Amino acid sequence: MNNHIYLRISPISQVSVSQFKTQDPLMSFLAEDQHNRLGKMTNLTRREEFLGVRSILLKLYQKYELCLGQPITSQPVKLTQDEYGRPYLMQARGSSQANEGTVKSKSKVQELQNDSLPSVSLSHSKQWLAAVISDQSRIGIDIEIPIRTFSEGLKRRFFTQQEIQEGIFYDHPVWLWVIKEAVVKCIGTGIQADLTKVVVRIVDANTHASENWSIQRNSSMQKGEEREYLFYASYSTKEWFEGKLWTHPSYVCAIAIPSLSIGGNSE
Repeated sequence: MNNHIYLRISPISQVSVSQFKTQDPLMSFLAEDQHNRLGKMTNLTRREEFLGVRSILLKLYQKYELCLGQPITSQPVKLTQDEYGRPYLMQARGSSQANEGTVKSKSKVQELQNDSLPSVSLSHSKQWLAAVISDQSRIGIDIEIPIRTFSEGLKRRFFTQQEIQEGIFYDHPVWLWVIKEAVVKCIGTGIQADLTKVVVRIVDANTHASENWSIQRNSSMQKGEEREYLFYASYSTKEWFEGKLWTHPSYVCAIAIPSLSIGGNSE
């Protein structure tokens, strides 16, 4: 069965950040830990990225519910994150007392993670925001600007020697980076995982490969010169993933989900 994926990539300039304080739906969507993180941010750019990417995720979640034809739960759904920084949706019971859009620390909300809720992932880089939501149990996304450079020390830390010297990633290391980041976000550990254990294989453009997903792309995605690639990946040869890579003059973005096959071959 295909996985239904809702994806949006937006320039931050298209997301209004000047009215976030009065956007009650977004403020209500964020759990207390998110408000606490926001309250500690003094850098305007970081605040814009933090709120902007969560704003487009909220719109995707609303679209997801609309496609279902009914709310997923009878209780409000909030966005929070775990100890590794992985964002996830949870069902909130009760209500919190808010003051000017900030959740008071003394208010207590009984919050339950609901397995019926879709998985989500977020990413931002410079002036680009990316969010994805799926009924798949896990999903990861990462976005970078194409001109990002990697020092030799950074390559040795995160890439294998073969990846550094051979293949398409030699000329485009940022492609490899976003794929590996999407994979470890899908695993749930993020950058704490050993990226050298993520082995990636890009599917040749002339090779027919079935896609185990149905992606609804948001209209704000920049197409034009955009190209698509399928990929398969493994982590320590124990977990298998598949996904899609988009390359564009302004951004490089990848999503990863657990694979239904090993290395692109049927089990």
